[in-house]
Amino acid sequence: MASSFIDQTPAIIHLLQKLQPKKILDIGKGFGKYGFLLHEYLGIDNTKKIDPAKSLKEQSSIVVDAVEIDPDLMLPHLPHIYNKVYFGDILQLYTQLPAYDLVLMIDIIEHINKNEALVLVKQLLRQGSKIIIATPRNFFRQDLYESEFENHVSHWSVKDFKKLGFLNAQYLNAGAIYLLSQEKIDIRGFGNTWIKKIRRIARAVKNEL
Repeated sequence: MASSFIDQTPAIIHLLQKLQPKKILDIGKGFGKYGFLLHEYLGIDNTKKIDPAKSLKEQSSIVVDAVEIDPDLMLPHLPHIYNKVYFGDILQLYTQLPAYDLVLMIDIIEHINKNEALVLVKQLLRQGSKIIIATPRNFFRQDLYESEFENHVSHWSVKDFKKLGFLNAQYLNAGAIYLLSQEKIDIRGFGNTWIKKIRRIARAVKNEL
């Protein structure tokens, strides 16, 4: 998807800062928002002067690659953000790609047939990648940017991910965020259990006082 729900961005950035990945694959990177934010919040050393003659990726301590299927989204600013952009269908490319610490699938999985997407996710987990998936909570038809790649073809819920690996989930207004991994991970400030909800509410109230 070219864009995504704005209210999920803080939760995703929180996850990224807790996980501290060094090599990331952004599947369906859209306009490149998360590639940019990854460098800003994880890769750029804020104790050093920024060099305006260099791109973000040249000054960053992390590597961010991307996969993009839509030729209309192969935009001219992408080389400043991504080390590599693989053009094509992730279902045809993933067996040729290297392993990554983290894979982002932000509002992407609902554009993929469920059976094929499950095979993809299982393979990424087998390679040792952690996966952040963001997807709408409810299925809806979508027609954006005059692009066939924006169509929704599948709907996902927590039950679809439970048997794949260790799962953390957090629901937002319209969307849900899932963190999948081979090993159990407990991220403070992220999750859908009652205790984590109460802690988030308590922190929000404290910030308003």
